[in-house]
Amino acid sequence: MTTMEQIEATLARITERQEQGVLSLEALKTQLAASQEVADRRAAEAKAEADRRSAEADRRAAEAKAEADRRSAEADRRAEKTAKEIEELQQSIAATDRQIKELGRQIGGLGNKFGSFTEGLLLPSVGKILSDYFGATNFLPRIRSRKAGREFEADAFAYSNGEKNLGIVVEIKSDAEVRHIKQLRQTMEELPQFYPEFAHLRLQGLFTAVDGISIEVRREAARAGIFVAVITDDFLEFTPPEDTFEPFTVEAKRL
Repeated sequence: MTTMEQIEATLARITERQEQGVLSLEALKTQLAASQEVADRRAAEAKAEADRRSAEADRRAAEAKAEADRRSAEADRRAEKTAKEIEELQQSIAATDRQIKELGRQIGGLGNKFGSFTEGLLLPSVGKILSDYFGATNFLPRIRSRKAGREFEADAFAYSNGEKNLGIVVEIKSDAEVRHIKQLRQTMEELPQFYPEFAHLRLQGLFTAVDGISIEVRREAARAGIFVAVITDDFLEFTPPEDTFEPFTVEAKRL
């Protein structure tokens, strides 16, 4: 091969290599462009996913806030309702208390009227017994007194001066109970303190009740030395006690 041919062959190889280099550079550019496209697409997808997640988080946060606000408003509504119900209940209780007090006052008034009524029914018969059996010449229905902040009351009191010098303290109840016997004895002992003008009398007690007197109360009265009058067939009857009966007597004070 001549020198010229060698030179031409060398130039041909150089040209071929240059063309191959150009082709490689173009392929590289194409590959780089494709990679960049893929990267951009992935970046766009990542941003879209991030935006979606951010929007979802915002939506959930908004829903949570809305739910919290709803629950807070519901709690406030319930608290307001409860406070109103408590206020209404307090008003109802106050009204009930007033009604109970008024009812108690009315019942008390009825009790007093009933007591006075029952005593009024028995007093004429009691007066006759006091006159016939005890020889009383003076009869005082319902005596009351107040002294040094203390109060005294007896349903009736009868007495006779002179030779008998005797006073009878009368207790009239609607329902007879054992404790009433003790109360009558206490009333007898207190009478001279409130009525010094009767301190010269010997005092004895007579007990009766509208609704009858049980055997238990009668026995207690006999044991305590208290006379008893009972209602039989709508009439008040007095049976003198047995000879063994010892009347409880508050002795007269010497003047």
